[in-house]
Amino acid sequence: MSYPPKGSNKLDTAHKFVKGLEASTITIDFLNDTAAGEVNATLQAAWGTTVPLTIKQDSGVVSSTNPEFQTTVLVNNTQDVNGAVGDISTQSITFTCQSVIVVDVTP
Repeated sequence: MSYPPKGSNKLDTAHKFVKGLEASTITIDFLNDTAAGEVNATLQAAWGTTVPLTIKQDSGVVSSTNPEFQTTVLVNNTQDVNGAVGDISTQSITFTCQSVIVVDVTP
């Protein structure tokens, strides 16, 4: 058998991909807040566990123009101390998704 097979497009040598196992990540930027029940305390309490994550464009009702993205993520990296003296303390965390990302548009 010869390659490429007869009748194929000999110029089309690109790899082809199809939907299969998902390997997604989500990066979120946080303003650090050390108060009880806020960003840092919530992330530290979830450290090493898989938690549900939902994201919407705004706080309005879920719809086709404001879809909700749902997945579960592993919390295994934080930057609780970041920046220089006088800077606003922030952290940018990339979470590894533990499930497929589902898009919900139903209210």
